[in-house]
Amino acid sequence: MRYRLACFDLDGTLLDTLAGLVNALNAARRMNGLAPQNEDQIRSFIGNGVEKLIERSLEADPGTYDDALKQKLLDDRIRYYAANCLFETHPYDGIVETVLKLKSSGMLLAVVTNKDEIPTTILIDHFFPGVFDYVCGTMPGKPRKPEPEAVGMCLDALGVSPEECVYIGDSEVDILTARNSGLDLISCDWGYRSRSFLRDNGAGIICSEPADLWRLLQ
Repeated sequence: MRYRLACFDLDGTLLDTLAGLVNALNAARRMNGLAPQNEDQIRSFIGNGVEKLIERSLEADPGTYDDALKQKLLDDRIRYYAANCLFETHPYDGIVETVLKLKSSGMLLAVVTNKDEIPTTILIDHFFPGVFDYVCGTMPGKPRKPEPEAVGMCLDALGVSPEECVYIGDSEVDILTARNSGLDLISCDWGYRSRSFLRDNGAGIICSEPADLWRLLQ
């Protein structure tokens, strides 16, 4: 294999979580007297973690909001999603088989995501039990992608140099993460950003189905 480690994003790369993310945000909005937002809107908010998701959701509303509403919406959404993250969530077609094939080849596998730590752990344990050698979600005060700290912690934990690792993700955040961390990148267009969007944001190699990853990584 070309690399010792394949480091994956989660939402939009390994798992289609969009419906669950839409439901969780809109449930929190209803709890706070706000109208629901549509899937296309919420898709565009995803990528920089839940706090930025909430900010973008509120900024898309007419009028202004205060910090108290932002915090309440954030807390309600976190609680709702932690309890319901498995619903309307599934692996992309072919990704489980590809990941297991990479694992059987001897590659190390990791997940570094801006999703909160608790749902990240729940989802990985449910859909990929025992597969990944390192899993990193985010917690308050922990640097988020595209800052390189989380990837650096992963590399240190697994004893891998940046030259031995490839990052795999579906967004502009992942493009910047790989660049900031000194990693090669494979972008995928089956997630939450289109192929043209990825190209416009600096993606080089783009694959359209998980089976492509196996061919690219051999």
